Amino acid sequence: MILYVKVKPNQRFDKVERIGDASAISGAGWQVRLKTPAVNGKANEHLVEYMSEVLGVSKSKIILKKGHTSRVKCLEIDLDEARVIEKLNEVEERNKE
Repeated sequence: MILYVKVKPNQRFDKVERIGDASAISGAGWQVRLKTPAVNGKANEHLVEYMSEVLGVSKSKIILKKGHTSRVKCLEIDLDEARVIEKLNEVEERNKE
């Protein structure tokens, strides 16, 4: 599946949160806050690592397709859409507690 996320690098902690209408998957309905600064592609690498932890898949199953230098990233995830949304919702709920 294709997932667009808005990335905020150089934050205090890693976190996934819903922004706007997350039912519009092709739009950036999710925001990912990353501890890593956006220097020499380190935030992009950390994004793939963090999303693999969140979704419970290996890093090789997540590919950064577009947005290498922009805040909105296009990720290709080798997992069905329902499972991705379920995992993202679970993580968001855990972060609220």
